[in-house]
Amino acid sequence: MHKYGDCSFCGGEVKGEKVELDYRYKGKLYVFQNVPAGVCQQCGEKYLTAEVAKKIENRIQTKQKWDKTIAVPVDVFIEGVVV
Repeated sequence: MHKYGDCSFCGGEVKGEKVELDYRYKGKLYVFQNVPAGVCQQCGEKYLTAEVAKKIENRIQTKQKWDKTIAVPVDVFIEGVVV
């Protein structure tokens, strides 16, 4: 198991877990399930090892058939909306 250290954002404890990860690559959104990652127990920030990140990018570049495809709702805000 990888030792992640403390969270660089809030200082919380980071523990290894399996997570669902939304990953944007070259303008497209990919969703990976069961990804080994470090997760801050305080703020929820996720950390990947270099090895996991490289495997994800390799899968995106080489995978011909994906396990699932999902529809994602998209909304475009109109001008004049005050925040």
